[in-house]
Order: sequence, then C-alpha cells, then structure tokens
Amino acid sequence: MRPAGAASASTAGEDGNERVLSYGDVVLLRSDLSILRGPHFLNDRIIAFYLAHLSAAFEGDDDGDLLLLPPSIPYLLSNLPDPDSVAAVAEPLRLASRSLVLLPVNDNPDASVAEGGSHWTLLVLDATNGASRPRFVHHDSLGVLNSDAARQLAAVLRPLLPGAAYGALLVEGPTPMQANGHDCGVYVIALARAICNWWRDRRGQQQEGGADWFDTVRKEVDAESVKAMRAELLHLIARLIQDKEDEKKNKAGEGRKED
Repeated sequence: MRPAGAASASTAGEDGNERVLSYGDVVLLRSDLSILRGPHFLNDRIIAFYLAHLSAAFEGDDDGDLLLLPPSIPYLLSNLPDPDSVAAVAEPLRLASRSLVLLPVNDNPDASVAEGGSHWTLLVLDATNGASRPRFVHHDSLGVLNSDAARQLAAVLRPLLPGAAYGALLVEGPTPMQANGHDCGVYVIALARAICNWWRDRRGQQQEGGADWFDTVRKEVDAESVKAMRAELLHLIARLIQDKEDEKKNKAGEGRKED
C-alpha cells in the first residue's frame, strides 16, 4: 500500500528519467533503482520488468500455457467501456487456452491519473485442472483491501472463458501479510516467482490435477524473502546492464577486426 504523499519516480532527482535498461518492452529508469533501494511503493515498470524476466525463463520450453501480464493490461481490461472492447483487447492473449495467467491488480480508481492507486495485489486465472473448471485466485498482502478491484477484473474476464466458466469462482489465496505501507508490489512479484517455481516443478513431474501452488507460497514467501527481493532485483538489473555493456564491447571489437 502506498502511504499518502509517498514519493515515486521523483525520488531519484533531476536525472531520474535517465534510461538505464531496456528489457523486452520495458524501459527502466534511474529513478526505478532509487525506488528499489526504498522504502518506496513499486511502480508499473518495475513489476512489468520482473514479470517479463520470469516469463523469459519459460521461452523455448513452454507451450504457452503460462502467461504473465504487465500491470497495464489488466488495468486496461478492467476499465474498458464495454464487453466488445474487452474482447478485442483480450483476443491476442488467448486467455481461454491458458492454464495459468498472472494478473497484477491496482486499485487506482481514476484511469487519467498515471501511477495512481495505493495497493498492488495478484489475481491468478487458474485452469490447471482443466479449461472447463477454471477459478480466480486472489492474493492480497493486506487481507481483502483490493477485493473490489480483483472482483471487477474477474467479472470482465469471465465472458472470455469457455461456456462452462461463466460461474468461475473467485477465492482468496493464502498470502503472508505485509507489515508496512510500501511493500505490496514486492509481495506481488515474490508471489509470482513462487507460483512460477511451482509451475516449473509441476510440469517437470508431469502432474495433472491435484495440488495447487498454495504450499509453495507458504514456504517461499515471507517477510524475510520479500525484504531480500529489493536487493535481488537491483543485483539482477545491474547484471543485465553489465551484460549489455559487454555485448556492445564485443560487437565493437568484432567491427574493428573486420576493418
């Protein structure tokens, strides 16, 4: 949850808009590094970056059953004016054919306010037990604070699922509670990582039906692991920046050799 008046991208000063890393469709700014050093409320870019990083781990060995969406897409779907608009935007996502879809939820009530809202949670579209038996699972690190926003998103997605899914239930999943007003976004990415770990293990064991990811969340997500994630993300970003610098140097060296 974002405390009233909390700083966001402006915390980095005048050079906060300097680009430090392009990763897929996400561009991280220097201000994002300041947010991670915190304690500050995570913004869309940081969450989108980490979900893209998690998704990349499944490229080449996944058949598209898993989908991790950046925060902008669920928010857009929740705020479109009519079902036809929702269907048009959602069509490329192929939600009905997925086994697992992770959707960050923000409670921003005003779509005209950039980086608005005060709380992040995670909604999961779970069809791992079959497309005809999907459900929505909501993980909220402040109890049920974001339940209205989660219900609104689930309501616009239900008509996009197979016919039997119109009654897809929304349940609250087990979620450790945050002890401050700024780590909700970190809980979202920690939960996403735990669910992806469960998905990888499940696929490796060729399991069908049965267990869900709840035990994995209980084992892997707690106050200590969430606290460590900020430093882990900074280390990951630094490594990716260095990798890109090394790649540039190698290309420059190859160019000189050709000359």
